[in-house]
Amino acid sequence: MSMAALTLDDFAGAVGARFEMEAGEHRLPVELTHATPLPPSDRDGGSFRLEFLGPVDPAFMYGTFVFRRDGRADEIYVTALGRDENGTRYEAVFF
Repeated sequence: MSMAALTLDDFAGAVGARFEMEAGEHRLPVELTHATPLPPSDRDGGSFRLEFLGPVDPAFMYGTFVFRRDGRADEIYVTALGRDENGTRYEAVFF
């Protein structure tokens, strides 16, 4: 599904779920750790923020990646928030 059509409802029930993040030839297991509403905007479907936790390596700074789960594939633009011993955190903001 395109980023423009995604809503918070598409992810609210998936917090704690595993996704596969496709980054070129890499496929990274990531976990959705947050799905948070944001203040209203003019965006159809409302504003929200997602946060994923992936492995420490490899880490990607930013870009549009395919996130797969349960036969569904969504293209999502994410930015790396940081890395520590727990992994790499990625954020997607829909505003």
